[in-house]
Amino acid sequence: MRIRKLHLHNFRNFSDRTFEFPDLFTVVIGDNGKGKSTILQGLRLAAATFLLGLDEAERIHIRKEDIRRIESIKRFAPQSNCFFEADGTLDKKTISWKRTLVRENGRTDIKDAAAIINAAKSKNDLVNKQLEEGIDLPVLCYFSTGRLWAESKQTIQLKKKGSRLKDGYARCLDFKTDKTSPLSWIKSTFYKKLKGREESVLLDAVFEAISTCVPGWTALEWDEDYDDLFGLYKGEDGVSVQIPLYYLSDGQRTMAGMAAEIAYRCVGLNPHYGREAVKKSSGIVLIDEIDLHLHPTWQKSIVELLKAAFPSLQFVVTTHSPFIIQSLRCEELINLDRFTDIHPKSLSLEEVAENVMGVPSPFALDNDREAEAAAAYLDQLKPTVATRGIDSQSRDPNTENLEELEGKISDPALRALLQMKRLENQIKP
Repeated sequence: MRIRKLHLHNFRNFSDRTFEFPDLFTVVIGDNGKGKSTILQGLRLAAATFLLGLDEAERIHIRKEDIRRIESIKRFAPQSNCFFEADGTLDKKTISWKRTLVRENGRTDIKDAAAIINAAKSKNDLVNKQLEEGIDLPVLCYFSTGRLWAESKQTIQLKKKGSRLKDGYARCLDFKTDKTSPLSWIKSTFYKKLKGREESVLLDAVFEAISTCVPGWTALEWDEDYDDLFGLYKGEDGVSVQIPLYYLSDGQRTMAGMAAEIAYRCVGLNPHYGREAVKKSSGIVLIDEIDLHLHPTWQKSIVELLKAAFPSLQFVVTTHSPFIIQSLRCEELINLDRFTDIHPKSLSLEEVAENVMGVPSPFALDNDREAEAAAAYLDQLKPTVATRGIDSQSRDPNTENLEELEGKISDPALRALLQMKRLENQIKP
């Protein structure tokens, strides 16, 4: 499943905008309030339309908070006909769908979404009624900015055998990340692996995905003493030690949890691919502020790591990180602040910040200030021509001003040049 194009009308920030997305990775950037999260919410609702055709999945609709409002003198006036329209592919077939909330207290219609709902119903019947095993199901995931792993250590229960559709799509598009289900599945499947059960190949696929996304930490086993996922951590000094997931840093633990959830849904929805379930599963993953809690070194590589771990999934993410932007191709970037056809990979970080993100370089600001000080200095030298005839014991009335301007110039070469100009003025006849 892919979403190629999204049209938003009277939806949150946008009166009427259309966005296009490449196959694998799109990063949305822009100043706060420009609509980055709005695009993700539109995509989230578009993806959730597929769930309407499944018997055991939750229903997600356009909310009244999604309706665009125009500020008037005394109130915010809600606009009518809030809708999203999506074009994409499902099972390599082109498909379009649309959902509209006509008024604030109305219901989100489905009359223009029959194509994707019927496609989902067909898959639902094949899986649950005809019990066919080789049916491809799209992976859907949404990660909000509230995904930080802040909870205290919990006891992980063994996951019982459940429904392929219900488990695979449970809370997949919630605003709160599901951290426990993947760990419960890992714990249960690891014990089955010890008994030689065939599910072990799926566990290997999940471990590989987690290890790919968390550099330096390799997922190995479920430890019954710590009741946690254990891995081998290799420090900067080259020494390797076994560390449970819970003892990793916030950034490492959050990324490991996110990778685990995506991989868990891949193997749960498409187990017929076996060891290749994570790499062959298609679908859509949405991540708000992907750089959250990541060190700049990690930010530089996170896009490539996710591509390597999940090569068949479509990612749409938001960021404020110039390190992430610098790792992209031009076509992978949506800039809500300005149009740009620059290839970020060819730019320095300062150039990314200034030319792509519109943030002036601190060096450029310093240069501008020094240029202004130098210009003022030269202007102050002009009056000295009229004062050359004063007594040599007298102090030039501009000296204090010139010395003050010299103190504002940090560049020693520029300061020396201006002082030479000043001396030249003083010795001219």
